[in-house]
Amino acid sequence: MSNRLNFHNTTLAKPETDFAAKLREWLSKHWPPERRAVYEANDETHRDHDAKFAREMGSTGWLGLTWPKKFGGLERSPYELLALLEETTRAETPRAGAPIQAASWMIYGNPEQQQRYLPEILRGEVVYGMWYSEPNSGSDLASLRTKAIRDGDDWVINGEKIWTTTYWGDYMWLAARTDPTAKPHAGISMFIVKTDTPGITRTPIKTMYDGEFCNTFFDNVRVGSDALVGEVNRGWEVLTGSLGTERSFVGTLILTKLVRQFEELCDYIRSLEINGRPLRLDPIVRDTIGGYAAYLEAGRQLALNSVTILAKGSEPTWEAAIAKVFAGELMERFGESALDILGMSATLSAGSADAPLRGRLEQKLRHSLMWVISLGTNEIQRSMIAQRGLGLPR
Repeated sequence: MSNRLNFHNTTLAKPETDFAAKLREWLSKHWPPERRAVYEANDETHRDHDAKFAREMGSTGWLGLTWPKKFGGLERSPYELLALLEETTRAETPRAGAPIQAASWMIYGNPEQQQRYLPEILRGEVVYGMWYSEPNSGSDLASLRTKAIRDGDDWVINGEKIWTTTYWGDYMWLAARTDPTAKPHAGISMFIVKTDTPGITRTPIKTMYDGEFCNTFFDNVRVGSDALVGEVNRGWEVLTGSLGTERSFVGTLILTKLVRQFEELCDYIRSLEINGRPLRLDPIVRDTIGGYAAYLEAGRQLALNSVTILAKGSEPTWEAAIAKVFAGELMERFGESALDILGMSATLSAGSADAPLRGRLEQKLRHSLMWVISLGTNEIQRSMIAQRGLGLPR
């Protein structure tokens, strides 16, 4: 029973496979298993960031892999960005860079903002998060109620945000209503806000999957006019435009994480015996593993289709939604199948002495629920597929 899925040799051209090999060599030196073990043992690993590693990545120029050269980028293809995402995800590196905000600065930022903010992103020196969702405005962001009112040269922000994961970052992208009389999508503006700005109160909340998000309150938070991103009341364009590239790769992100879990499970199964018989020879187990290998290949092709559309200069919408829905729900099903194969012992959490794979299976199953909600719930994605892909009415 093979436990390795090698997508690169079958779906990427030589420049991308060469780049992937270069990445693997670099990661073997800068993110070896012993360094990752120290990082994972740290109580702050839920933050998914290591400042030193981010700066090391920044020194390569790869955080601007597909950026235009006029912004300091390398102008490489989306396929190489795909290789970068896959290799760093498989190596389980911490996050580095701010691709969503970088894309927004390049499209919507004025020259002064671009000169100020893009270089520090490129060097891996800053972390961005997003203050978008609110208690009653999750999937329907257009209904958000946090307000920003003009006061001389400043904006004064009042309201509440929730479900924020990277609340500890240096900067936050904040969507606020600046015209309460306009149609929902037309009355929103986007701001960049430093997390240590006076008037901000953050309340972290622990999740069932051992992660963390935050409830944030804004009490007369004052920011300057230079905090506005793009034009007043046109923040919806910034919000949706900046998410376009990320959505093109979200299926790849989920699938690559799942490939890592698949390989770990296969390695573990190969070492187990039940009543003196290797578990890997069980026909049901072999059929299940073979099925997931096929599902992963199908999902990879769906994700690759989105990248191909992006490489041709277009933006995948419903195509990316298909990849996201397929990958997110496959992640959930895989976690359930892993527990079926290994039995009750696989329900032991991290820290339990006899937990298979250090409790990662149980933890990953709980975490998998996030992927059917995060970056647009699968219900919203299916509506997009129905309307834009199949041409069905609302």
